[in-house]
Amino acid sequence: MEIQKRKEFGLGLMAMGVTLLIWASFFISLRASSQSALTIGDIALLRFLPAALVFGWLALPKAIKIKQTPKRYLLAIALGAGLPFLLLAANGLRLAPVADGASLIPGILPLFVTSIAAICYRERISSMRKAGIMLIFLGICLFLATSLLSGSGQIATGHALLLMASFSWAWFTIAMRVSGLTPIEGGAVLSLSACICLPVLYLLGFVDFNLLNAPSSEIAFHFMIQGIAAGLIANFTFGYAISRLGAEMSAALGSFTPVLAALIAVPMFTESLNMNTILAMMLIVLGAISASEIITTKKVAIKVG
Repeated sequence: MEIQKRKEFGLGLMAMGVTLLIWASFFISLRASSQSALTIGDIALLRFLPAALVFGWLALPKAIKIKQTPKRYLLAIALGAGLPFLLLAANGLRLAPVADGASLIPGILPLFVTSIAAICYRERISSMRKAGIMLIFLGICLFLATSLLSGSGQIATGHALLLMASFSWAWFTIAMRVSGLTPIEGGAVLSLSACICLPVLYLLGFVDFNLLNAPSSEIAFHFMIQGIAAGLIANFTFGYAISRLGAEMSAALGSFTPVLAALIAVPMFTESLNMNTILAMMLIVLGAISASEIITTKKVAIKVG
């Protein structure tokens, strides 16, 4: 039994490692889309359609189980990581640098997850988690202060959209944990709901498409990252990590995404990392680790093994 727990813990860490690499690529892809012929509607189509076809088919035998899941959990999954999340993240990254987006979405996630758990589920918050939340809060303030002092209303708007995207993802993380759905079943819910909502938003004039006129190289690039990596693989690996490591520990490990994304963005988009940005990223990463008590959890896992 103890060996099995260690094995599951290790598999969870491996799944989260794959997720981190894909998330970093996800932010790079969204930033690159602002400089391409593809619209946000095109990116959403490339991301959710392949996932809807694959997860929808795989989850078909579990349709009754999904239907019996409380509707509030299904709604949180569909909205939290589905089309609304992508629209918030994509628009935010068109206004703010990659490092900001990669910090404010997965980096702030543990703060929102812990807050929701405390307020909605009356979970006790330890001193370590409180300290972590304070560090994350200071990191947010530093990001916001940097954009306000620079006088850039565009970056400030981008930060607001990115914070909303992180809050949205927090609801998805908690809903996946308490719903009892597998990663495949959760992936089917969010991808199918996105494919249903996308034509509605097009008819209402909120999104448009330019996929037929875009270069094939751009379509292939975003299809591989958004459709295959982020849409299919990451949905499964993050859901698997949550089931093995827990929502809070998975959220904490996700806070390392900005480091990877920033290192890629610097040469790719010639983005610069000033001291305020680096300090804010460090505060958020350290805060995320403390807020989810990953160090304590790791010690326990080692002791059990």
